[in-house]
Amino acid sequence: MFKFAKYFFIVFLITAILPLVILFLWNNSQMKKIQTIMSKTGLTNGMAKLEQNLNNNLVIQEGEIQKKLYFTPKTPQQINIIKKLLKGYSVEIVDIDVLQPVSFYEKNNNSLCSCTILPVEHNKNSIKICKPLNLQEIRPAGPYNIEVKFDKNQTSLPENIAIDPMSTQFLDKTSLIIERIFNLKPTPRMNVFEIKNNDGKIISYIFISIAMRPNRLYTDNIITGMFILLVGIVSSFVIGLIINRIFVLPVMALSNATKEIKKGNFKFRLTTKSNQELIQNIYNSFNDMTQNLEAKENLRQSFISNLTHDLRTPLVSQAQSLELISQKFQEIGLQNEFELAESLAKNNEHLLKMVNLILESYSFDSQNFKLNIEKVDIYEITQDCEERLKPLIEEKHIKFENNIYKGGTTIDGDKFHLTRVFMNLLSNAIENTSQNDCIKINAHYNDNDVIITIEDNGNGIAPEDLKFIFDRYYSGKSLERKLGAGFGLSVCQQLINLHHGSITAQSELNKFTRFIITLPLRQNKEGK
Repeated sequence: MFKFAKYFFIVFLITAILPLVILFLWNNSQMKKIQTIMSKTGLTNGMAKLEQNLNNNLVIQEGEIQKKLYFTPKTPQQINIIKKLLKGYSVEIVDIDVLQPVSFYEKNNNSLCSCTILPVEHNKNSIKICKPLNLQEIRPAGPYNIEVKFDKNQTSLPENIAIDPMSTQFLDKTSLIIERIFNLKPTPRMNVFEIKNNDGKIISYIFISIAMRPNRLYTDNIITGMFILLVGIVSSFVIGLIINRIFVLPVMALSNATKEIKKGNFKFRLTTKSNQELIQNIYNSFNDMTQNLEAKENLRQSFISNLTHDLRTPLVSQAQSLELISQKFQEIGLQNEFELAESLAKNNEHLLKMVNLILESYSFDSQNFKLNIEKVDIYEITQDCEERLKPLIEEKHIKFENNIYKGGTTIDGDKFHLTRVFMNLLSNAIENTSQNDCIKINAHYNDNDVIITIEDNGNGIAPEDLKFIFDRYYSGKSLERKLGAGFGLSVCQQLINLHHGSITAQSELNKFTRFIITLPLRQNKEGK
């Protein structure tokens, strides 16, 4: 919808926005690495502290029991007294023979308990003392959450914990959204500790996770960075629009106008609504120039057209006279005079051909030129051209390869004018091809177009000539290839353009010359 000042925008993007983006992404990656390391280190320390707390809990419990029962005999007869002394503990006699106190964890009614077994004096039975495990007693100091589960695949701890355990405040919605977009949560966030009983069998799992919120300063930095990026992009957009309106659009219009002038459209004029005096002066100067060029071109066309018409009539008459003279000289046996008359006839024919090319070249300047659109077969056109040029082909012993199949490339076009195009290109190829060389014609389809190539392995076209060969009057600066008087290829291009196609050339000196013609398969009857 808009045409932007793309160069300014690209420079601004490279010099301002891109470094910010790179810095932003680098900062993001470094912070993620730091958080990952901190999370892993925190979990490692938490696991070590958890294991230590679990062991300490058993030791403390065992010491507390021993202290309370220090003056009490450990006998079955004293079981009731022991129960009174150990309030909050479950006490029972078990058929286990131990020689000294043993402490461990066990599962009891979907709860994890810490148990201590005391030996009974002069008896093979023992006293088992248990109480439910208090998670706060084993919870490591720091930003940790723990949960006891008996199934390793189930836990109620969320992975995206965003609560600081030292406070009850949640992150605001903006920070939470940024955390999700940029994946700021530290990984890994959770680990599992296995709890085994006295027999070494796993009875439960303790899930430990980091409950630390992402760095708020980092979140604020992300918001600030995004704001700076947004301001930079909007600023470049607005500045680009201003520059586009004041300078770029007028320059683009001027560039398009020069292309029209290059095509020979001297009627083209520039209009502007700009208040810039410089732009107005440039436009006015350009319009004055095109007006002068149009007047001079009209005068030149009128002069050349009248001149060529005046030259054509005597040349046609002279051709007939030279033909009669050469025949008479041949009949009476004057060989030298006959050869001189033949040479004059060839020169006259060449001049007549040049005059006709000039007239044809200017005939296409008329906007009323119409094509006679019909179904034509490219094979028939190229075959007809080959037949007409056969004497020249045989004279140079040229290998002519027509790789187009009959009926294989049928398009909408003007048969007469397309024949003129191929005649011009093929005769030019023959003229610039040495003895025993080769000329190839190929065709293939591309979507809704047919692409035809005419290639010879002659002396090629010099690079300094290649980009000008379709310009009118250009006959070439180098001596490698004969381009004629600069009208033939110009006429070919105009005829192809009238068919809404294109013609280009590729060449390497002393290797090849290839003309590529692209024509649409279908056209309307007016050739538009």
